[in-house]
Amino acid sequence: MNFLLLHRDELAADGTARLVGRRAEHVRTVLKAEVGQTLRAGVVDDRLGSAVVTAITKDAVDVAVTLTATPPPAADALLLAVPRPKVLLRMLAHAAALGFARIVLFRSWRVDKTHLQSTAMDPAAQREQLLLGLEQAGRTQLPQVHFCPLFKPMVEDELPAMALPPQRFVAHPVAAARTHELALTAAAPFALALGPDGGFLPYEVDQLAQRGFLPVSCGPHALRTETALAVLAGQLDLLRQRGSVRS
Repeated sequence: MNFLLLHRDELAADGTARLVGRRAEHVRTVLKAEVGQTLRAGVVDDRLGSAVVTAITKDAVDVAVTLTATPPPAADALLLAVPRPKVLLRMLAHAAALGFARIVLFRSWRVDKTHLQSTAMDPAAQREQLLLGLEQAGRTQLPQVHFCPLFKPMVEDELPAMALPPQRFVAHPVAAARTHELALTAAAPFALALGPDGGFLPYEVDQLAQRGFLPVSCGPHALRTETALAVLAGQLDLLRQRGSVRS
């Protein structure tokens, strides 16, 4: 935890809050904070600022919170074929840390049905990982997660109503387009569709392409889903920041 993430209902009217459990233990034993120390802080779906430690006991840590900055709104979307349960939870944390605002989980052909019955599909377990990702990155906007159990209804019926960003990409190891060849609009959001280990079927890639998702590859070697998320999100964000890379 590099950042103290609070919930609005934890703040008293005077801006103070009492931490117990995992966060209090982390402040005491990992950050080794002392009374008077200032920590980076923020409130879920709200502003950023700082928290001054006002008291430390064996059971709790008291802080006085000051919120001073409004973070830029996140707008990127991740369409993720449900991976193995442990991988899914890690990837949710990664996606939150990377700044995705929306995550659409769905079952593609290569997704094992048993993955959908795991505890990793529990919204509470997913929320916990999303919050951990925000803590790691120092962000406050909690991604919204939506689940579509079947691929075909998702692309045909639900996708058109999702209002996804116009810059859309689908990861495909054998795609002709490479990420370094892309031209992204500066500061504009993007949507990234990522298949399971083994990738999407050609039919699935084609269906997404028909709905504006450009098939792209980040190199000649197949990557695990977790690695592909980090690589592609980082590359697309870099291209967006440059805003002038040739197509």
